[in-house]
Amino acid sequence: MTTASPRPGRLPVIDLLRGLALLAMALYHFSWDLRFFRFVDWDLQDGVAWVAARYLIAGSFLALVGAGLVLWDIQGRNWQRWAIRLGKVALGAVVVTVATWFAMRDGFIFFGILHCIAVASVLGLLALRLPVLLNLVLGLGVIALPIMGRSTLFDPSWLLWLGLGTVVPHSNDYEPLFPWFGPVLLGIAMARLWLRLRAPGGKVDGGALARPLRWAGRHSLGFYLLHQPILIGLLLVVGMAFGRDPQAMLSPPPDMTPFLISCQVQCEQRGGGIESCHAYCGCMADGIVAQNLSEATPGLRDRLGALDASCSR
Repeated sequence: MTTASPRPGRLPVIDLLRGLALLAMALYHFSWDLRFFRFVDWDLQDGVAWVAARYLIAGSFLALVGAGLVLWDIQGRNWQRWAIRLGKVALGAVVVTVATWFAMRDGFIFFGILHCIAVASVLGLLALRLPVLLNLVLGLGVIALPIMGRSTLFDPSWLLWLGLGTVVPHSNDYEPLFPWFGPVLLGIAMARLWLRLRAPGGKVDGGALARPLRWAGRHSLGFYLLHQPILIGLLLVVGMAFGRDPQAMLSPPPDMTPFLISCQVQCEQRGGGIESCHAYCGCMADGIVAQNLSEATPGLRDRLGALDASCSR
């Protein structure tokens, strides 16, 4: 009996880690889709745990880009393989930009994770032979630079990909070079350290149970491009099964500002305090959006009454 060996140029542990990152990304995007379709009202934009998850997932992908460059380097620098991979990532980035331009023009993705990976795959070549400590310092410096200070010199639209301006563009996936090239440099340093401690053919692969994750890690670009259309399609089917209008699900949420102002005024006129009224009206607005109660539907009065009782408590 013989066991299948990984394809030359691949390390099972890297495929496993990439597969885990893809799983985390899919779960995050599924949560985002649930919020977009108003199945839930989770605070993905500002919630501390959600923000931390977003940064950790993106950072892990980019650190693995650095690790992949190290493996490519020690295995003889196959430039054809590097160019083919870069071409696939760049093409995927173009597809994402074009698709989001037509689907969500106000927040289209002009420099997202794939764009950053493509640029980092080129710039990372300059750091492959640097000492480990220097890569660590440079990586932390790239991460810290936009936190320590930004300049209006980088505000023009053609420089937004750098991430050093004072303007944060509205985009559904914005991963500028600073700070996101930092994790790539840290990944290069960590891969060098790991290879010093283990033989390049290390056995860490998660076993048979992790085989789907390793498979996903070997096909990460295809997984990235296809997982959102599949998730969105599934949620549309589920929504229609529960009587939701697909067109209404895909439309942006209503502007609740007029409701919030009116609700606050009426609440205070009834003797409510400013803070308690603010909390009540915010609860009502979130519930109306999450439950799609802004349009006339059967049982609307009863559902609004239940929401009012819940928010009043």
